Amino acid sequence: MSSPPAIGDKRRTPGFDTGMNQVSSWSRDIRLVSGMILLVFATTHFLNHAVGIAGVVAMERVQEWRYALWHSWPGTVALYGALIVHPLFALLRVAGRRTFRMPTRELLQIALGLAIPLLLVDHVVGTRVMGSYFQLDESYHAVLRRLWPNLAMTQSLLLLLVWTHGIIGLHFILRSRDGYARWRDVFLLAVILVPLLALIGFAVASREAAQMALPPETYSDAQVAMFDRDVFWGKAAFFGLVGGFALFAGFREFRVRTTRAITVRFVGHGVRKTVPGPTVLEMFRRFGIPHAALCGGRARCATCRVLVIDGADHLPAPGPNEAKLLRRISAPPRVRLACQIRPRDDLQVQLLLASKLGAASRNIELDSSIGRRGLTVMVADLRAFSALSERQLPHELMGLLNRFFDEMAQAIIAHGGRIDALYGDGFMAVFGLEVTPAKAGLSAIAAAGDIVRAVEALNREFSAALPLPLRIGIGIHTGQAIFGAVENDSLGRHEITVGETVTIASQLEAATRRVLADIVVSEATVAVTGRSFADATPLKLMIKGRDTPMAAYGFARTPRGDVTEEDEEREAPAEALPVATDGAAVSPEPEPTPVPSGTGRRRSKAAKTTAKATSEKQDG
Repeated sequence: MSSPPAIGDKRRTPGFDTGMNQVSSWSRDIRLVSGMILLVFATTHFLNHAVGIAGVVAMERVQEWRYALWHSWPGTVALYGALIVHPLFALLRVAGRRTFRMPTRELLQIALGLAIPLLLVDHVVGTRVMGSYFQLDESYHAVLRRLWPNLAMTQSLLLLLVWTHGIIGLHFILRSRDGYARWRDVFLLAVILVPLLALIGFAVASREAAQMALPPETYSDAQVAMFDRDVFWGKAAFFGLVGGFALFAGFREFRVRTTRAITVRFVGHGVRKTVPGPTVLEMFRRFGIPHAALCGGRARCATCRVLVIDGADHLPAPGPNEAKLLRRISAPPRVRLACQIRPRDDLQVQLLLASKLGAASRNIELDSSIGRRGLTVMVADLRAFSALSERQLPHELMGLLNRFFDEMAQAIIAHGGRIDALYGDGFMAVFGLEVTPAKAGLSAIAAAGDIVRAVEALNREFSAALPLPLRIGIGIHTGQAIFGAVENDSLGRHEITVGETVTIASQLEAATRRVLADIVVSEATVAVTGRSFADATPLKLMIKGRDTPMAAYGFARTPRGDVTEEDEEREAPAEALPVATDGAAVSPEPEPTPVPSGTGRRRSKAAKTTAKATSEKQDG
């Protein structure tokens, strides 16, 4: 069995493919930089349009700032360099494709890129070019009068084409990044508002400009002839370039089909005969093999990675972008990106991250709800549950567990958490999916206090039926975690959270038995809340997988943070639970049950029952 060179190996297999890999690697970066320059220009231009809502005068004041940037020598070189380079390298990438079976979003981006020059060339020649050669007025009041109303629809369409094309490309870049999910809603709002406000501003200002008492513009025959000539040659150059790439792609396809075929074995998906040249990702698409490709084949994610079982020694070594990404994910030997390898000899590969085919589409899409972010994880478990289960009848035990989980769920949900897993006599909950880390930490600690109080209330309610009191241990930790959903036909869909943060929270829960505390909270969680807890006991705990002890805090009673006077008005004081010498919480004399941290949230049924009984006793 063959094995490829190491990721960091500087060897390069000689041949055409090695050169193409190098070109593909740096051409992607050139496309990215030039595309971002064009998108920044378009954004500033459209925001300038949006100012038209306040009138033409306001538009022209903002235009002076924009001209200072884009009409300077650096701005002009960057803008027109990007305007030439970006389409050229985009066409190189399209011409490098060996199949045009692709997701609709990719096909849409290519179609928009080909349609934009039909309208953009006229706009550029009519403004910047004619203004430079014939000193035509490029101010908004003059340009808007030329465009309104006859060219209003075509210019509005151009705005939407440019914006949609740019946003699709930016979405491809960002969607594989961990923090994108956090800013996705803000991004979507900006994506909608910028073109909408630009079109409104364009319409409002154009009507105002049309009503200005200004002499009509006249154009000489030389100006008209130059405009027509420049527009013709501009469009001819672009679409001639497109035609040249199309001829090249056709000739290349004819040549490879008349040479030889190679055999590619896809483990679990059969053997296919194909011509050399396409990437393995393109083969997946051509043969309808379920696969994942989050970035669309741009080597920005590792979702299309495969294990090369045989034939790796005939593949060129990874290019810079692929090697960087493989190092980032600590990829083992023989793991490559399917979008970056073009086999020219027989090959055997195995998919490492396959996706299911949709019922109505052959396009593969990863769940957009998957991501990584800072979360607070709570793991709780009933102590001595095995001894309790041996002394209870099955129906009584299940009834008690139902009541226990009902109380726990109310406490978690009331503080904005989500229960991710139930297991026998315990559960795991997550906080911070929709709030800030500080709020998540405070909510988790407050929910832990409610849970301890709910367990004490259950002890009082079921004291006659329980052979020994219920006791609970809770571990809380804050850190980076991966969240998403797993799904299959047998088990359905389940939201889960995984990562080291979950493991540490579980170990903190296990430590509650050793340190004689009901709740153990990591120092990371306490730090992120920005609060101090006077009744907390500092701890040093050994965590599996770590060489040094982890700082944490133990609570033998419900946590009470040092709060401000404003917080005092919103939060009732927490109830203190004394601790016996053996670490078990001792039930105090009945007192009014306090309102949990966070006024206005629903209290558990057990807490309400206890509060009502206490009130009746005091009235008596």
